[in-house]
Amino acid sequence: AGTLSAMRSSFRSAPSSSTTEGIRYDVARTGPPDGARGRRGRMRKLAPLLASAALAALRRAEALSAPSRAYATINGSTTLVDPRTGEPARNPLDGGADGGDRKRLVVVLPQLGEFDSAEYAEFLVAARDGLDDAGIDLRVVGIGNGEAAANFCRFTGMRADDLLVDETGELHRRLELHSGPGLEISDDVPDGVIEFFLRQLPGGVPGDPSRLRPVGTAWLNYMAMCAGIGAPGTLREIIRGYLGDTSAPERFRDGDVVEAGPVTIGPGVGPTKVGPVVYDQWFSDERGYQRPVELATVRLRNMVEVLTNWEGYVSDPTAIPLRGATYLFDGEGRELYSYKSRGVLTYSETMPRPLTFLSEYIGEEAARNPLGLPDDGGGDLVRGRGVLKPAGKLMGLLSVPFRLETRLQAAVLGATESDYDEARRDIEETTAGNGVVVYTYRLSPFSSEALAVLDEAGADYENVEVGLEWFLLGRERSALRAQLLEVTGQSSLPQVFIDGEHVGGLFTGTPDGRYPGLAGLKESGKLMELVEGKRSTSSATESLVSN
Repeated sequence: AGTLSAMRSSFRSAPSSSTTEGIRYDVARTGPPDGARGRRGRMRKLAPLLASAALAALRRAEALSAPSRAYATINGSTTLVDPRTGEPARNPLDGGADGGDRKRLVVVLPQLGEFDSAEYAEFLVAARDGLDDAGIDLRVVGIGNGEAAANFCRFTGMRADDLLVDETGELHRRLELHSGPGLEISDDVPDGVIEFFLRQLPGGVPGDPSRLRPVGTAWLNYMAMCAGIGAPGTLREIIRGYLGDTSAPERFRDGDVVEAGPVTIGPGVGPTKVGPVVYDQWFSDERGYQRPVELATVRLRNMVEVLTNWEGYVSDPTAIPLRGATYLFDGEGRELYSYKSRGVLTYSETMPRPLTFLSEYIGEEAARNPLGLPDDGGGDLVRGRGVLKPAGKLMGLLSVPFRLETRLQAAVLGATESDYDEARRDIEETTAGNGVVVYTYRLSPFSSEALAVLDEAGADYENVEVGLEWFLLGRERSALRAQLLEVTGQSSLPQVFIDGEHVGGLFTGTPDGRYPGLAGLKESGKLMELVEGKRSTSSATESLVSN
């Protein structure tokens, strides 16, 4: 600091004289000697530039040696409260568990009763021990009061001593955090219209008439952000929650359950109950990545928690549109990392893996997957997924009419008992004499995908092509199709046999529930076990023959 001060003083008080080649001359009195006159002109031009560059360097050095503006704003805030005591939190970033050498991770959340807050907190709670081991103190600030903080800690598992609250969001405003597209309700809009609008939303109409328009304006901006207006990344993130993401790990634990009115999801992502209707999600057998609607289910759980405890979470509805930010400071308050959210569900710069920015401190594995859920991108075998899967599941609903049509078609085409007997013998001989047998239609996308699943797994198989499609079959092939129905109880193709035993179609399992179908076997790993087992048997047989 002394050196910087001395350098600053020397620039400000330098005399109007110069030294060139060891000769000192007074510019004002005599001018330079003839030999130095040219150099004097150049020096006069360069001197201001050199002085300006030096002063800029000084300012940069001073900035690097002082706490950042964000650090000073947070640490100097007078609106932060310790929810455990209700007392103001003075200088909350000073000191630390082991003194000033520790870093500070400061997460400024929006309302504690908010999508972003609960979702982000789940990752922070999971990484808490790793942060401590890395010498990083965690400080979380959210908009709310003591009751909101207690609810938030209960629901998310966050430690109360890590959390501070700001009841009005004043800190967010001082940090100049995003608050939506800045829409205003015109004075021409009657109060009655605003009241009708607010009655449809949580919290309803405020009791204080003077807050009607501020609350209405807050909701208007928040709803606009939910629709992607003035909120870059929000719509993309909403879509990702529904469609899934192979670049992200799983998000819903096997024992998790979500209840929302007549809807119950869980345990896990599979079982779903809507009133009296019970079914399994079509992706429930897939593992290792964020599956479709999985993240949306997590968000539904968070939404149910907030909406059923609205008054206990939201202390000031005028602060609803205020967004959050993340800061990482070193022990001197210098900013190592910062990110400001500009939308709803955009609390991280890398949403599929929100804590990636901490990789160099807590380790890549802990930062990329702090929840420790399966994370292999869905594995190397990816065939048998996508839009064909739900379509294949829906085809199962047509099984009864297809069974009737199968028999009727064979009869109309004149199939005889002899045709049926011949078809049955052909099925028995073909499936008994080969390891993997697939009955397919050439034009069926489900048949093509079944063959792709087997090819991807490296399986040896025999493909028995029954015809182009079911409605293009002749008498004998219609009889074969009818006998496949009699043997398996399944009318649609493809149909897969392994070692003479029927294991279902591509997505449909066997009627007795013993096998889940080819895609299900692939997802469970049993298909690869069968393939590897057959390779081992084949290698052993070849070895015996060669010996």
